[in-house]
Amino acid sequence: MEAIWTKDIRLARLRRHDCEMLRQWRNAEHIRKNMFYQEFISQENQVKWFNGLRPDKDFYYLIRTDKPIGLINIKEIEDGQGDVGLFIHDTEYWGSPYPLWASWLLLTAFFSRKDIRSLRASVHLDNNNAVEYNRFLGFEWMNSNQMLLKKEDYFAKGKHSSVFKTLEKSNPLISVLLDPNDYGKYDLKAFQSSQLVIHRLT
Repeated sequence: MEAIWTKDIRLARLRRHDCEMLRQWRNAEHIRKNMFYQEFISQENQVKWFNGLRPDKDFYYLIRTDKPIGLINIKEIEDGQGDVGLFIHDTEYWGSPYPLWASWLLLTAFFSRKDIRSLRASVHLDNNNAVEYNRFLGFEWMNSNQMLLKKEDYFAKGKHSSVFKTLEKSNPLISVLLDPNDYGKYDLKAFQSSQLVIHRLT
């Protein structure tokens, strides 16, 4: 999946030319202090990390409004499960609807894949904002630093959450840009009020 977007927000697949910006974001104190890996990241290590990403298992997206404001990802997809993460670098967008929009887009699009059953989030116990945010999305604790969200729980929450219904009403179309390897992976019946529009790379 190369991109996911609605009229309000776009998730654009991370590219090599984005690496230096991402490195500077990750090294910023207000981001690094909430990460499990808190060492300073060199240019060399950033490029090495990017080169090690697997295009069919590691999906990193820039969160864009009229500019890039953060990063969201699903990585290490294996046996129907993957790891999800998010950070907003631009503090002007803290407390705004954009983090929730980004999460809603990513979770809805990936849980509509036939092969994804659950997602994990790694969270520091003392990061109360992250814990409460993940709980709102439907995650539950699975061990001392990981939370789990099952596909059926996510879509069940969408049926009853007034916030999710508002998101769907204000963004009735979700567009995804697929490469040929993604064709046939999606269950369009998984979508609820919002309509999935598929754009295909050739």
